[in-house]
Amino acid sequence: MGGESLTDAVKEIRKLIASADEDTLVNLANKGTYKRACKDAEGAPADFTETDDSIVLDFGGETVTIKSPLEKSTCTCPSRAVCRHIVGALVVMKGVIPADEAAAPEPVLETAAAENTAEEISAETAEVPAPEPVPSEPETVYLSEKDTAKVRACAELCRGLLADILADGLVRTPADMPARIEAAAVRCHSVKAAAAEKIMREIGGRLSDYTERRAAFDLSKFTERLMKCDELLRELEEKKLTEDDLGEFKRKYTTLDGELSLMPVGARDVDIGDYVGEIYYFLDVNKTSGRNFLTVSDLRPVFYENEKKRRRTPSVCPWDLAVPLKSVMKNSLVLYNAKISDDKLSTSAETKVMNKSKVSLNSPEVYDLIKDDFREIASALDEAGDLETDRLFFVRPTACLSQRYDKYDQQFIMEIEDVNGCRINIKAKFRAETKSFIETLEKIGKRMLDDKDTCFTLLAVAGIEDGELTLFPIEIYDFIVPFECSGYKLPEKYEGAAAYAGYAETLLNLFSKLREMMSAILHCGLRSEIRDDDKLVKYAENCGMKGLAELAVKVIEGASAFRHSTGGNAREMLLSMEKLSDYITTGEGRLQTISALSRMQPDDIREINS
Repeated sequence: MGGESLTDAVKEIRKLIASADEDTLVNLANKGTYKRACKDAEGAPADFTETDDSIVLDFGGETVTIKSPLEKSTCTCPSRAVCRHIVGALVVMKGVIPADEAAAPEPVLETAAAENTAEEISAETAEVPAPEPVPSEPETVYLSEKDTAKVRACAELCRGLLADILADGLVRTPADMPARIEAAAVRCHSVKAAAAEKIMREIGGRLSDYTERRAAFDLSKFTERLMKCDELLRELEEKKLTEDDLGEFKRKYTTLDGELSLMPVGARDVDIGDYVGEIYYFLDVNKTSGRNFLTVSDLRPVFYENEKKRRRTPSVCPWDLAVPLKSVMKNSLVLYNAKISDDKLSTSAETKVMNKSKVSLNSPEVYDLIKDDFREIASALDEAGDLETDRLFFVRPTACLSQRYDKYDQQFIMEIEDVNGCRINIKAKFRAETKSFIETLEKIGKRMLDDKDTCFTLLAVAGIEDGELTLFPIEIYDFIVPFECSGYKLPEKYEGAAAYAGYAETLLNLFSKLREMMSAILHCGLRSEIRDDDKLVKYAENCGMKGLAELAVKVIEGASAFRHSTGGNAREMLLSMEKLSDYITTGEGRLQTISALSRMQPDDIREINS
């Protein structure tokens, strides 16, 4: 359009674009979006149309409408915030609009008196530093009423399905329920509820494990996740929603400064219903990421595939490597421009491998992380985060005491001992993808039983279950040479823990029975009778847990009311179960470590402490 035909509104937009510097564009979105937009803008065409009150152009396959103020600009992509298309369009337009169209600075009005005192003012202001600009808080942007209504309708649908599962029980759940859960997950996707979609797919996958009688199904875990899913959906129904409340479909990665030195330490096959593939584990040698361990996932979704006819897809070739990752797992790697999200490494081709060389795990970096005292693992878990790698350890037991298969739980169990005689279990769930690893673990255990001088080192995820420290192995090494004992000393805050161990174990036993009660309710349904319900309430009262007893009574009475009437409310029942579960989780967090430290001790030491 010609300059004379421009409306005042368009002239204002052109001024805003010409005046917008890098900081302005970053503040519209964020630095990552700005950098991505700049890259996309390279070589992009600058064909645009100026309407009465906007500038319209195509960018990145979407149509962007630039308005005044710039944050009011819109895009045809699904994003509700200022997206990379809007920022990219602004970058393109900055290359078109002459810089002299930028808004002129406000003129300084001078009076005669001001002219006479210019020198005095200059002297005074020279001594007073200019105030630091106060960063403005980003404005909270809520979803529109229309979008909120869509999300809430979807959440209501999903909660209805969860309530149906609870009311009927797993034993009476219709065969098509996994498909209905999957359809609900698709609807979550359509309303941009990423977090809800993810957990609904998880529920559907676990439910399929149950209906298809897979050994991977865990009733207690399913109960926990179903309650967590209902809690998330309830928040979507009740909260005033922002885009952040919906979650993200894709991870946000942060670029690390400098080089990232990686040492490969293991890998495991994964088949969790919704995804199959491998997870690779690396040691961050210099802790550039601030973490000991990082992972790379080579997983693909199998939501819509028949299990018997799953497609074979090529393995990931990250960081512009010409070969799959599994072929370089015996090499140390130095990466430049590495990107991470929590403990996950991006496989982006923008990350480059600067160096690759053979590596041995017989190195000081590994030795420094090996735990030979199980108490150190238990105390570390007390402060560990929620990520798997926060609970990942190199562990070196001194002896294998026994090993066996648990046919009921379909798992291999090995009892091991540390330098102080403390004993814990290694557990490995028996599945198709773990069969080979369990066979190797069994062979090494047999060697240790036959020869007391045989040693091995584990890479394992640690957890405390029912008050006992347990290791879930990822890799096992029989080639790492022995080293001097660490001489670990238990922190002072745990030194008196033995005195409370008996009470801690009593409460954990109560918590376990209450969890079993909720799992039984979910398994059998709300129309089935709860056994020993009065005993559990009495047990809680005798332990001095009045609040816990009240929550348990509410669950028990809710189930009873559902059984004896036609007007039972399964959603209210789920809420009561969630409150009881939250109380138990809080209590367990305080008691698990105390119990684990006590129960790993040999029996003779426990008798002395008691």
